[in-house]
Amino acid sequence: MNWREWQGRQEVMESGGHFVSYVDWGKGPPVVLLHGIPTWSYLWSGLARALAASHRVLVPDLLGYGFSDRRDRFDRSVTRQAEVLEAWMERLGVVDAAVVGHDVGGGVAQQLAVRYPRRVSRLCLMDSVCYDAWPLALMSQLGTPGMARKLSPERMTKLLRLGLKKKGFVKAQSAELLEGLLAPYTTEVGWVSLSRNAVALNTNQTQELAPKLGQLAVPTLVMWGAEDGLLPAKYGERLVWDIPGARWMQVPDAGHFVMWDAPHTVAMELFRFIEGASPVTHARVRTVAEELWGTEAPVA
Repeated sequence: MNWREWQGRQEVMESGGHFVSYVDWGKGPPVVLLHGIPTWSYLWSGLARALAASHRVLVPDLLGYGFSDRRDRFDRSVTRQAEVLEAWMERLGVVDAAVVGHDVGGGVAQQLAVRYPRRVSRLCLMDSVCYDAWPLALMSQLGTPGMARKLSPERMTKLLRLGLKKKGFVKAQSAELLEGLLAPYTTEVGWVSLSRNAVALNTNQTQELAPKLGQLAVPTLVMWGAEDGLLPAKYGERLVWDIPGARWMQVPDAGHFVMWDAPHTVAMELFRFIEGASPVTHARVRTVAEELWGTEAPVA
């Protein structure tokens, strides 16, 4: 699925005084997938299709990202993102959901789990920001005052594409995917909004959660690309240490964007975590995963 097809699936809803663009795909127990920076919900397009075989998959663009509200002068912090998403879930009638967060989306997922525990039935943190591991140097540079005026959208997306290609993935990815991940930021409005998102990156908002992680009582899976060069695996291991009963899974031959470096493995492992090993639904998800990516790895 290319990014325009994904955008065509998006719906729009007002939440917390802003509008959220999101994909609502499939039927069954709800799963919420949260992206990070500098991506948008399209990051999950492959995995969403697989999970939608047996689940209701809800994939929002965070505020200021993708095709959600990108107007200037509002709070884009992970704390505010969690508040808006909680209101969004309420309006959708979703009492609780398995919440999966990648990168900055993982910080939002942690805020949701700590502040609104009744909303999170299961928690998966995938190569997630946490503690003082972030923001990364490139993202900090994006948030430098005046950066949006110094570089054109074309120049910035070119630099970001190169950064994603070199640092985000272990395996070669298609030009179509790289284009799609950055598509919303190729315009002046999109680039300014992305710069504002970078300004909002604040390590204090995950540091404040550190002493509260031990209070979480939700089944948790921490999944990490073994070759993530952006957020080292030691931070994921620390999350497992701090969250009671959390399970650790390191995915071999995968970098920061583990869902694209090892899509079949991630899809099947995530399905097992959120649903269990029901033979019928397990087979359905496995069939879809193999149609999408083939049998990239043995599946137990």
